Amino acid sequence: MTLNTITKHTATLFVALMIGFTTMSQDKFEYVNTNNARESIQIAQTFINNGQFVKAKKQLKHTIKLKDNFAVAHRELGRVYMELGEYENAIDALELSFSYNADLSRAAYFECGESYFFLGNLSQALYYYNEYNAKKGGNYTNRKKEIGLEKQYDDAYLIRQSNIEFVSNPENQKLLMPVPKNLGDNVNSSHNEYLPAILSNGQRIVYTRDRKGKNENILTAVRDEKKEWTKGRALDEKVNTHSNEGMAKFSTDGKKFYFTGCERPDTDGGCDIYEAEMTVFGEVTSVKHVEGINTYNWDSQPCVTCNKDAIYFSSNRPGGFGGTDIYVSYRVSNDLWGHPINLGPEINTAMDEEAPYIATDGKTLYYTSNGLPGFGEGDIYMSRFVNDSWTQPKNMGNPLNSSSKELGFFIQGDGKTAFFASARPSGNGGLDLYEVELPEEFRPLAMNHIEGSVVDDETGKAIQTEFTIRRTGEKYDYYSDENGAFFTCLQQDKAYTFQIEVKGYKQFMSAVYLPKTNNEEPTLVEIRLIPEKTSKPKPVLVSKEEEPKKKPPVRNRKIVKRVFFYFDVNSSDLTAQTESKLDDLVNTIKFDNKWNIEVIGYADSSGDPEYNKILSEKRAGSVSDYLKNSGIVIDKVSQEGRGAIDSENEMEKKKSRRVEVIMRGVLDDNM
Repeated sequence: MTLNTITKHTATLFVALMIGFTTMSQDKFEYVNTNNARESIQIAQTFINNGQFVKAKKQLKHTIKLKDNFAVAHRELGRVYMELGEYENAIDALELSFSYNADLSRAAYFECGESYFFLGNLSQALYYYNEYNAKKGGNYTNRKKEIGLEKQYDDAYLIRQSNIEFVSNPENQKLLMPVPKNLGDNVNSSHNEYLPAILSNGQRIVYTRDRKGKNENILTAVRDEKKEWTKGRALDEKVNTHSNEGMAKFSTDGKKFYFTGCERPDTDGGCDIYEAEMTVFGEVTSVKHVEGINTYNWDSQPCVTCNKDAIYFSSNRPGGFGGTDIYVSYRVSNDLWGHPINLGPEINTAMDEEAPYIATDGKTLYYTSNGLPGFGEGDIYMSRFVNDSWTQPKNMGNPLNSSSKELGFFIQGDGKTAFFASARPSGNGGLDLYEVELPEEFRPLAMNHIEGSVVDDETGKAIQTEFTIRRTGEKYDYYSDENGAFFTCLQQDKAYTFQIEVKGYKQFMSAVYLPKTNNEEPTLVEIRLIPEKTSKPKPVLVSKEEEPKKKPPVRNRKIVKRVFFYFDVNSSDLTAQTESKLDDLVNTIKFDNKWNIEVIGYADSSGDPEYNKILSEKRAGSVSDYLKNSGIVIDKVSQEGRGAIDSENEMEKKKSRRVEVIMRGVLDDNM
């Protein structure tokens, strides 16, 4: 339940009222210029019904100019200010409404209390909450009109009493961590930004933007050389559609992210959970529907464990404890998840629990709840899995939590830098993204991110197999994939034993010590299995941190990465989205400048071949010029227009209108 949501009024506005009125364009809109105050407020209520609160605010101000003592106009203006997060203005408007007609609206007293509450003035908030409660059953003008609104507020009144009691406790007023830092205007806007997720090295973020209920999209941004965030850009149509998408969370290895998509062709219900793969440049290569956990209800806000063997998410499916609950599902196979399990009354309440984040230790859970004692709309809590059960959730305290909504939590690979969303009044408007350093008591176990491989020692061929990692009193089973690769998180400052038995190879058993690290780069581990018929000695495990004294011969691997930029028909101009994506590429090249870069332009098969040749060269030139102007040395950039790609349908033609940037490099495996 959202406490400061405006309930739509039923107001009929006849077209006749609009005849002769002067309006301005949407960008320069002021108000509908009528001289009748009642007509003006009807117009304002229509804007409110359509979610056009800025227009409603201007229209209501015009209404008040026509009739200053119009209590209804002041009351409606107060509610609009609340929706816009302008709480001081809301208080002024609502209190003026009371001065003109104290018996107009009981609900307005609760809303005035809410405005004081969000500003941290608890004594005045409590005064108006109690005024609201005292008027229950009384006679007032809007009694029938606002009966549904009052039902919401009656339930919320009890919650606010609990909030004020919680905040008033001196123990809960202590500052438990530094003041969170707003991520700034390139990421945040006057709209809602929430559910952040960040790569382990802190260089890329994905998050959700909701344009006041019109459409949710997933955006991404990167940090530049000055450690500032670049302008957030929406992911392409593989992810974002005309319906809602959001709630994206990276997997720990950064190769995948899981998100929510609504009303898509393969969606089971209203909103389902999807899996996407992303390149290091932020390009999404594939999207697929997650099987085994979705229902015809709302399933959202997914987060996977480091090993990708469990997924936590929120759902309002039947059988829960009330509102939305948090569930966990365990992986059955690469494409299938097991039946979801409710986390139980230790975590879930009769209200809403949402936005779970399971830390890389697989044992520390962070989530938002409005059903536990807290500061306000919804606070972030932490619980640890100990002795096969979840500990009592701990409120993460002031100043991370506030009287406003906090939604979504994610910890960078260093284990201490956290990102979250908050609607606190000091932001840009709505929910904004913030960064804060966690104190020790709120950090998960410090983990090493292990990127490993299992290969034949003689041929270097990948080996897909099961293996075991042990530590005193602990045993974990893992698998390497068809490329011999595996990824896991193991506790720092500990020693682990790797054990593998594969037919045709000598038994492998070796230990590695995992030092402390901030995980800006994963710890590389290579397991080389020796064939049984060889005379070589017993195999050993080699990690980046624990290389042999005698360095083995250098093995260089050639690597090629490709990034695509798409163009409109008959155009070689760069769009804003293309420039944003090019900025990401520039940051990557500057971070590691050992690349040889080739830029190739293409056109579709429509039109004259000679024209297409010229157009493809212009497109390549646009991209290479942008790279050069951004500081990329031009002798590393070649350009070539290869004319048209044969394409029959419109989708293929769209993909053909592109520039391909090929990055060629050599990776020294011993570095």
